[in-house]
Amino acid sequence: MTDALALASPTTATDYVRPRWGRAGAVYDLIVTVGFATPFTASLLLGATRWAHDAFDVPGAQLPAFDATALMFTSMFGTAVTMWAVARLLRTEPRFIAIDTIGRAIFALWMTWALLNGQSATIVVFLIGEVLWLALQLSGLLRLRTKH
Repeated sequence: MTDALALASPTTATDYVRPRWGRAGAVYDLIVTVGFATPFTASLLLGATRWAHDAFDVPGAQLPAFDATALMFTSMFGTAVTMWAVARLLRTEPRFIAIDTIGRAIFALWMTWALLNGQSATIVVFLIGEVLWLALQLSGLLRLRTKH
């Protein structure tokens, strides 16, 4: 199997290679994002983030209270990431893990941008998760690539 085929769509059930970090990353995403999938739970989680910002006196601007429109967008993205996690759990394919790994790099970039622009350091908790899973998934993909 060539490098290009390692990330291509599988043709038989035996062609599926399931790097363990891809499935574990999907479970992590599901746990972290499912609470952002509804405006009601997102509001609670964002309130907890504001509380943590104050309780731990972290640097940066505190997350503002969200109005209905901001909660709607938050929940739409929370729903999309939750559904993406479910898709990756059902079909843990290298190509999906590669797409997710690129997405993690982009998420980490935007989180870093927010921190550099004075936002709450509570973002670091999410940033650590993104960078950790990016590294683990990338290492799994690179190992898979060398096997084929």
